[in-house]
Amino acid sequence: MGLGMDETTLQGEDVRGVTAVDGSVKARLERGALILFAENGVDGVSTREIAQSAGVSEGAIYKHFKSKEVLAQHLFEAIHVHLYALVETAIEEASGFEDAVNRVVHAYCAAADEDRTLFEYHITHMFRFGRKHQPGRPDPTTLIAKRIEAAIEAGDCPAGDPEIKAAAALGVVLQPAAHRMAQRFQGALSDHAHRFARAALAAAKEA
Repeated sequence: MGLGMDETTLQGEDVRGVTAVDGSVKARLERGALILFAENGVDGVSTREIAQSAGVSEGAIYKHFKSKEVLAQHLFEAIHVHLYALVETAIEEASGFEDAVNRVVHAYCAAADEDRTLFEYHITHMFRFGRKHQPGRPDPTTLIAKRIEAAIEAGDCPAGDPEIKAAAALGVVLQPAAHRMAQRFQGALSDHAHRFARAALAAAKEA
């Protein structure tokens, strides 16, 4: 987990990368930047601070990333693409609409627990990076909306705007994740995934 790592830990061979090999310089840069960005926002962090957290020179950053903004978007896209793959697999393996909702919710909860810092960074930087239109970009929310649209056409879900339904269903998972960020509760989201799945299904059908 990214949370709780200090600079000493970030110097070690066990530092977890986001896309890089664990323990590599790039992994230390990714994890150090991720923790700092999640805590302070991209604009509140300097490249000097990132370098210090990774135990490297400031110039080493530019061997892997053209700029701090490129690094920040790289981290966002990593979890965005990962969530897309999880959602795609959940939908493909599901036997019907209700099972698809259940599998997607469990996949989101697992991702939120598996790398808390990365997931929370994705939530807090959605407006910065998620609104940019990129043709061909894998987008998990679009995939969910399309599955809901198919369910409406098949008569498995009441009529309505698939995007609104997707937003309502996803909110059942994302709002608890935000509450956990605010330390309003502790523990794994996966412990409540079955309840969230029922609520997400109801939200999709009622929205």
